[in-house]
Amino acid sequence: MVINHLNLLLFTKDVSLAKQAEEAGVESIIVDWEQTGKHQRQSGYSTEINSHTTQNVIELAEVITIPITVRINPFGSNTIKEIETALDCGAKIIMLPMAKHPREVEKFLDLVHGRAETIIQIETSELVEHCHLLRDLSWNYAYIGLNDLTISRQKTWIWDLVADGTVEKIFESLGHRLIGFGGVTIISGGNPIPFINILHEMSRLNCRLSVLRRSFKREIVGRDFQTEIDAIRTAWVAASERNPKTIQDDHLAFIELLRDKKYMLYKV
Repeated sequence: MVINHLNLLLFTKDVSLAKQAEEAGVESIIVDWEQTGKHQRQSGYSTEINSHTTQNVIELAEVITIPITVRINPFGSNTIKEIETALDCGAKIIMLPMAKHPREVEKFLDLVHGRAETIIQIETSELVEHCHLLRDLSWNYAYIGLNDLTISRQKTWIWDLVADGTVEKIFESLGHRLIGFGGVTIISGGNPIPFINILHEMSRLNCRLSVLRRSFKREIVGRDFQTEIDAIRTAWVAASERNPKTIQDDHLAFIELLRDKKYMLYKV
């Protein structure tokens, strides 16, 4: 992936969609093996639960050249087997979800042993509390998983974690490491929060990776994939060129928008 811009990742096992994504400049395709505890944890929430397989990795590796990321299950007795299988199938990046302490992250990194790049998902209250201890570990990227972190912190809405400063504190505690959060859709999309407002906040925090979310897959239907990715890139450059006052004004307006939308949705 690229250091100095917004890296875009797409969850899919669809070979045709993956090829379109690669041609449009998406940086990585994610094959999702995470199953352990996920159905119970996310029961009642509007989240995406995938059922991807080793064969999906093999098939994708035969037709695309961008890195394939495999999200394995949370750290446990099968982690070493999952890492070895992912590498054998062609994965170039391994993503670890639901870590509860930097010690788990360190053990995971030892098992990968530099054979692939790594993404650490920050999505448990326990890991957030010890987030500063991640700073000096040798992971490549971190991604703040708003859905699971919202559940873990017993919040009402995923955007509470942005409005209350949790996301910003994580960025600050990890210094200048490559961190991401949130999801990306087409520039004119986003409901109930317009995506352009989210993009501005991502830029303010120096976000370096994000996921093309489920709404992108819906909203891209009937549109040109390349054109929409180019529009996201153009908007990202424009966001990065805002002056400090505009950045702060946009941030304050975004926080107010979140509060208004939350009240409309939950009356709280």
